[in-house]
Amino acid sequence: MEPVRTHRARSVVEAARLHRSRDRSERGLTLVEGPDLLTDVIDAGATVREVFALEGDTPDAIPVDRRALERLAGTKSPRGPVAVVAIPVEWLDRSRNLVVSVGVSDPGNVGTIIRTAAAFGWGFAYMEGSADPWSPKTIRAGAGGQFQTPVARLGSLADIGEWATVATTVRDGGPASLVSRRPVALLIGEEAHGLPEWMVARADFRLTIPTPGPTESLNAAVAAAIAIYELSSDPGGGSGDDGGEV
Repeated sequence: MEPVRTHRARSVVEAARLHRSRDRSERGLTLVEGPDLLTDVIDAGATVREVFALEGDTPDAIPVDRRALERLAGTKSPRGPVAVVAIPVEWLDRSRNLVVSVGVSDPGNVGTIIRTAAAFGWGFAYMEGSADPWSPKTIRAGAGGQFQTPVARLGSLADIGEWATVATTVRDGGPASLVSRRPVALLIGEEAHGLPEWMVARADFRLTIPTPGPTESLNAAVAAAIAIYELSSDPGGGSGDDGGEV
């Protein structure tokens, strides 16, 4: 292929615009950076539209110069290739547990939550105010978990009425020994403010992770990981195998 000699080339400019949420939403495309991450999302069934890489680095990629690669990656020391990838259709798998981002705005936290959800076979959902799960930063933090587990945007909690909702709270919640014959929807709020009070009040369960040390609260992604592990380990927690119905 003929190398792209300038970062102002139309193909580079159009791809780089996918760093903007509006462009991703309108075009249904996003960017994936790095050979390992790209391999993972391809293995997960992602559709790749274009691949850009430094000349000689990646076979069958569009060769670009260093400045063009930096524009595509959005970082100063990018690791090519950078690929334009189709965003999968969002959906809810109503047979599995679900972790819900309620206004978690940091892409790193949201990506880490998605990565944990994928590792434990949970789905991921997000509400207004949450970081976009399909932004390149979130995809990097999630190690491509977005392409390995169901992801869906929620308009309201009514969209997950079948799930037993579990509100994470800093205090006044119970342990993770929750029992339900329905799948569990774990609600994770922004660490600075937590979940809205009305949401906690309406939840079927409240969950507090004991922290005997002086730190008042945990990072949102860390709290989500601990709660997902505990609920996945509990024989009754959303498994439908034991215990009374909620």
